[in-house]
Amino acid sequence: MGQVTEIIHRLMEENYDLGKVTRIKEVAGGYCNKSYALWMPANVHTQRYFLRLYNPNVIYNEILFEHALLNHLRSKGFTLAAAIVECRNGETVAHTPPPEDHHGPRAFWALFEFLKGDDKYSWTQTNLTDKEFSSAAEILAHLHHCGHGFQKPPGADRAQPRIMQFIPTFKKRFAAFLKKTDDRRCDRLLEDNFGPIREALNHAVSFEDRFQGMPQIPIHCDYHPGNLKFEDEKVIGIFDFDWSKIDYRLFDVALGLIYITSHWNDQAIGLKSDKFSLFLNTYNQACRRLAHISPMTAQERRYLVPMLSIANLYVLNWELAEFYDTPEADDNAHFMFIDHNIGLLEWIASNEDELKQWAVSSFNILDHI
Repeated sequence: MGQVTEIIHRLMEENYDLGKVTRIKEVAGGYCNKSYALWMPANVHTQRYFLRLYNPNVIYNEILFEHALLNHLRSKGFTLAAAIVECRNGETVAHTPPPEDHHGPRAFWALFEFLKGDDKYSWTQTNLTDKEFSSAAEILAHLHHCGHGFQKPPGADRAQPRIMQFIPTFKKRFAAFLKKTDDRRCDRLLEDNFGPIREALNHAVSFEDRFQGMPQIPIHCDYHPGNLKFEDEKVIGIFDFDWSKIDYRLFDVALGLIYITSHWNDQAIGLKSDKFSLFLNTYNQACRRLAHISPMTAQERRYLVPMLSIANLYVLNWELAEFYDTPEADDNAHFMFIDHNIGLLEWIASNEDELKQWAVSSFNILDHI
């Protein structure tokens, strides 16, 4: 970490008025970006900060979108996301020459307050307590509420298309992955299941017109237990907004359900029915109490199940891209993720009627509250 340490010291001295860095520690766990905890003097105490080194493939305007959304959320009272610390010149992004193994002409950095709370889970750990499930659902509703009135700065946006423009591109992407297959476990998994994947994609794109008119809002787009901090069974922090964008509210809810209520075993065995209902009911009850986000509409209720399949395909696309676009990718490590979401894809297709009944029952409970 020698060279990175030198770059961080210089970065802080040239861009911030916070004093001298007394300690630097790399924060493990991120898939896309690198992160560091910094300790700085603050009167008689020591203040800790969170420094992010963005992935070299990041698009600068995406960072500006993320930061604009975080600042907007904070202005509306959402304090569970870490505040951005502005540079001396008022900007939220600092630039340095790239560290070793950071491919690109320059590196983008951003400094945040350090969030309190425990990192209890990862995105594959879904054994939350009932209180934690409820808290996660309430916070998602509050996040959606506070996104009201957000205006993108000129030129700032997520480069990734909205979900119903993105899904049609998967056919070509997955076919390209199929051409790269060899004799690894992940290759055989994709080859053996390409038919059901293609059927799910064909089914997914057929809903574009039927989704028209559903609420579109700023969404987190990566809402899972690994991006939440907990204390006393409550969510007290949420992070990793770098995938956030404007899209269907239903997509964010469905993606949250796919992440948070999945069973994780050797083979996917579906979603947890009791946690599914708990999350959905709590989210809707919270929306009823908030001024700027309504409970799920009749149209959203009708199309929750197909959106679950679309959300699962979205995660599968990320997993396949991570495997096939990464040189010398770890076959065994990626197999668990890809196997899970392929299994879940088939489970959703086989249990569509049961899932519809879960949704109907969940909303009936809500309607009688």
